[in-house]
Amino acid sequence: MLLGLGTAADLLLRVPEQVGLASDVYATAGRALLDGQPVYEAAPAAHPGYRYLYPPIVALAFVPHALIGQTGALAIQTGLNVLAGLGTALVIYRALARRGVGVTGVDFGLLVGTVLLSTHGSGHLINGQTTAWVAFAVAAGFAALDRRREHLAGAAFAGAALIKVFPAAVGFWLLRARARRAVGVALAVGVAGLLAGLALGVEQTAAYVEEVLLGRFEDRTFDGRPEPTDSAGGAQRQVAALFGLGSPATALVAIAVLAPALVAVYAGVDLEDDADRQAGALATLAVTLLALPLQPRYALVFLYPLAVLLYTLPGGRARTVLLFATAVSFVRLGYEAVRGLTDGVDATVLEAGLVALRAGLTVVQPPTLGTWLLVLAAVLIVRR
Repeated sequence: MLLGLGTAADLLLRVPEQVGLASDVYATAGRALLDGQPVYEAAPAAHPGYRYLYPPIVALAFVPHALIGQTGALAIQTGLNVLAGLGTALVIYRALARRGVGVTGVDFGLLVGTVLLSTHGSGHLINGQTTAWVAFAVAAGFAALDRRREHLAGAAFAGAALIKVFPAAVGFWLLRARARRAVGVALAVGVAGLLAGLALGVEQTAAYVEEVLLGRFEDRTFDGRPEPTDSAGGAQRQVAALFGLGSPATALVAIAVLAPALVAVYAGVDLEDDADRQAGALATLAVTLLALPLQPRYALVFLYPLAVLLYTLPGGRARTVLLFATAVSFVRLGYEAVRGLTDGVDATVLEAGLVALRAGLTVVQPPTLGTWLLVLAAVLIVRR
């Protein structure tokens, strides 16, 4: 949480234009919907380079943002994010209590702080993002799956995927867990949500498919070796740094490298073992995030299986790796920030260290390294 507060302070001081950026985009989309304008062409006056990226039907949730104005939109979004954070913490707290863990109010406070104030969550509060909503839906889905309420689980996962597409990858775990009803409900809710968007205009849904879903495949996040100051992470960064490849080749190679790790976890999972099930869920989300260049921004989504494992996994090699991986995943270490802290120190003393740091951060950022280690921990858990 201290790291998260430091990250938030750095964001506020260094890039104050990030405050309320996402909520401003949402309010603009809501206004475009009210005015009968193309939602995916609308951009806030203060942030002309940013566009709305969710399905048309989700834009209805942002009509109140449009009605109340930019400052009010951030207030609404912050309130909703805090509620979602409290909900996520409560879902995890109750999951731990069901497992006989002696959780207290202190534990609940730590969970709330992790969701809202850690490096995984503080930036979303400042930005006014919807990641806290997605994290709550994913946590609720896994909690429902644990209790064999597959219909509720499927609906929760579908809701998360309607906001951010990548939670749809949880479907792989649902298939491995033989949760067929959850898969069916998720598909039904997801398709219904997309079809409901047609009521807002066929052109809106067409624009979503062309500009958002298909457009993402045309993005060039990497174009050769990245700079150490580049915030894009995930396995694609390692591919770009080590082989000098650009998008979309980086995505294809990253998926080819990640897939065997997920297969190894799935092959070793005992569905009757709680730790194995949580490891399977964690590996699914971690591998999915590693396949994305914006991986560090969405780490909140794997908090449910991670927290359950941190509280319940017995001591041993797998737990040691899990603890270390978790700690590393929360670290935000910027090359320029380190250079700034070393101003005035003898350059000859620091040169070798800065060169090594630059080389290391070019290949992998700490959150990505931590996520790779979480995958390793999952492999060790199912093979313990």
